[in-house]
Amino acid sequence: MTDRSSTDVLVVGGGPAGCAAAIRLAAVGHQVTVLESSTGDAPIGSGDLLVPAAVDELSELGVDIGAVGANPIDGTRLWRGERSVPVRWPHTRAGTSTGAVIRRSALNEALRARAADVGAEVRLGSRATTPSVERGFVRGAAIETTDGSADEIGCRFLIVADGANSRFGRGLGTHRDRRWPYAISANTYVTSGRSDDSWIETVLGPPDADGHPITGHGWVHPIGDGTLNVGVSMLSSYRYVHGVNIIKLLDAFASSVAERWGFDPGERLVEPVRRRTPLGGSVSPAMGPTFLVAGDAAAMANPFNGHGVRAALATGRTAADVLDEALTVGNSTTLQHYPALLEESLGQYHKVGRLTARFLGRPILLRTALTTGIRSEAAMGAALRIATNELRDGETGGAERAYRIAALIARFAPSW
Repeated sequence: MTDRSSTDVLVVGGGPAGCAAAIRLAAVGHQVTVLESSTGDAPIGSGDLLVPAAVDELSELGVDIGAVGANPIDGTRLWRGERSVPVRWPHTRAGTSTGAVIRRSALNEALRARAADVGAEVRLGSRATTPSVERGFVRGAAIETTDGSADEIGCRFLIVADGANSRFGRGLGTHRDRRWPYAISANTYVTSGRSDDSWIETVLGPPDADGHPITGHGWVHPIGDGTLNVGVSMLSSYRYVHGVNIIKLLDAFASSVAERWGFDPGERLVEPVRRRTPLGGSVSPAMGPTFLVAGDAAAMANPFNGHGVRAALATGRTAADVLDEALTVGNSTTLQHYPALLEESLGQYHKVGRLTARFLGRPILLRTALTTGIRSEAAMGAALRIATNELRDGETGGAERAYRIAALIARFAPSW
């Protein structure tokens, strides 16, 4: 395939958000070019868990996760101290109740292959460095490749989807609201005979060095290939966040679960890396006259648990719908609908998540909530439904009642 010098839609970033948009747009006949800075063979150390709703999104894109080696997951064992409560995934709106764990690099490879199959041009090892702007309109991007060459490509519209703390997005004026919480995480991979387990493990509020439960969780995700993804995540709203070394927290957590999962915490397959992920729509603006921002670049990750793949796929879908209409009718003002669509689908949920993060940032409140909640399977099931955003309009279950109360409070709270 000859590299295009111009395209209908230029997608900066070949992860879930960018590929979801590219697949949908290319499938209906639009010219799409995806720029991905990696060469596709580097390991990616996070984002291995797919909740059932993410599986639904992938299925709509024509991606069969079973065919690319995903390990099916029935639910999560929630731990607090010595007590464990198994909770199955809630059914999605499409009826799916099984999630999956898959290496993020394998997922990205499958998405890029699908994008190419439906007609998108996917350029690996091509990093978009700076936007090309004419009279306030983005008209393309300058590109650097891994072999050191430079290029430029023009476009009618552009999608920014190059991940958390997006460099390209910042070049277009996006910025994070520093009042809103972000996630700090670290993980590693280890070898285990339990790699094909059909349940993940989530440890709520693992203790810091002083014994306080952090506002966050630890996880063990069985990948199915002989390895586990073991990690910890903490919200910046935690009162003592600046006193926590996330790498040492990971070491302590790995040691605490090693016997249960049958691995040697000292035998790590990769060295852990500290990451920061903006959450809950804390990055703006989400659009400009000829560009949209999707996925982690728009801070769409879930503020309850830090998961970003489902939101990335969903915002990529929304971006594709908006750009399809703009390309079809030839009117760029259609892009103005994008922020409103994001607000309608995720705005209230994000605000409730940010408020909850603030509330649970106080160790005494968090300890009380965790100690009370872990005693009840119903309470943990409701918490999982809220955390995975599988709430049902018109239903009166515990999850819906708790969420409605929180949403009412959030209406009168500051916008953080």
